[in-house]
Amino acid sequence: MIRINLLPVRAAKKKESIRFQLTVAGLVTFLVFAVSMAAYLVVSSEAGSLKDQISSGQQELDQLKKKIGELSKIKEQKRVVEEKLRIITELEANKTGPVKLFKRVSSAMPEKAWIRSLREDGTVISIEGFAADDEIVADAMRGLERSGMGTVELEVAQRVVEKETGVEVVNFIVKVERQAPPKPSEKK
Repeated sequence: MIRINLLPVRAAKKKESIRFQLTVAGLVTFLVFAVSMAAYLVVSSEAGSLKDQISSGQQELDQLKKKIGELSKIKEQKRVVEEKLRIITELEANKTGPVKLFKRVSSAMPEKAWIRSLREDGTVISIEGFAADDEIVADAMRGLERSGMGTVELEVAQRVVEKETGVEVVNFIVKVERQAPPKPSEKK
């Protein structure tokens, strides 16, 4: 009988099986390493682009903060200028106020009534003067009421003899209660 030694074939198959397993293990290891490296490179490039976006966003934010600072300065300057314009307008209105008051009072006075003094205290106008008789004082009060200045009230009316001329006149004090002028509404 012929005997065939199968041990070398088994050993060769075993060696070949080990070599195949090592090759597969090496290829799998290389493939895992290559995929990991590719994933690392992709993530690294995304991280780099995100860092670039963050830095450009930060630069843009800094520029916007500067613009906001400039805008707030401009708004503050605008507010100051508007306040100054409001004050100037108010001063101009008040500048012509006494002239208008004198004009209204003088146009309301009849011919034989004279004003000695005129005082304005807030909403109260006090007019001191003298007239030829009581009827002219009444005409003066009616004229003041017609001028729309406010409520007219006679404080004092008395007959006296003028020292210089010796003529009998009526000294009077009239108070006019004006309504407070409406304040201009402030714009915001």
